[in-house]
Amino acid sequence: MISNRKKDILNEAGIEVGDNESIEKTLSKEEKRRAEKEAKRQALLADPLFTTISTIHKVMDTYMIDPILGLFPGIGDLLSSLCALPFLYFALFKVKSISLTLACLFNIIIDALIGFIPIIGDICDIFHRSYKKNMELIVKYVNDDEKGIKETRNKSLMMGVFAIVFVGLLYLLVKILINIFHQFFG
Repeated sequence: MISNRKKDILNEAGIEVGDNESIEKTLSKEEKRRAEKEAKRQALLADPLFTTISTIHKVMDTYMIDPILGLFPGIGDLLSSLCALPFLYFALFKVKSISLTLACLFNIIIDALIGFIPIIGDICDIFHRSYKKNMELIVKYVNDDEKGIKETRNKSLMMGVFAIVFVGLLYLLVKILINIFHQFFG
């Protein structure tokens, strides 16, 4: 007797339930695919970089190091942004997802922009926990959470556009600050 799940797999593959040889091949392929998927998941969870980003997430958001770093204008925000780079590396090169990378980049840019606002930005940084958001996104991908992956993919184009706009705005801000500096000191 074949279970309903196996019947669904067979129907998706276009195989009739009576064809035993094709059934066995299809079920064997499905089992192999699941085993490979689980092995990949376990490898990602065991990866030292996953442990590193998990630790960064805890230190920066749980122990509020991110808002504390923000109290040191420029340097603190730079250090905070540098601590976010392992999330991007993991998303792009380990999980191999451009949409996940764009979503993480968007969170990092929003965090950096919030951090640039003196005092108010540091207070807002307590509530905008970009490391937590990025960790949740990565965990959804690693655990193959279909709903979470679909939401991220649907938003990734918008996030990519926003990321490009925000990088452009940051560039303009830096350029303006450099011009102001040159006018007063140059």
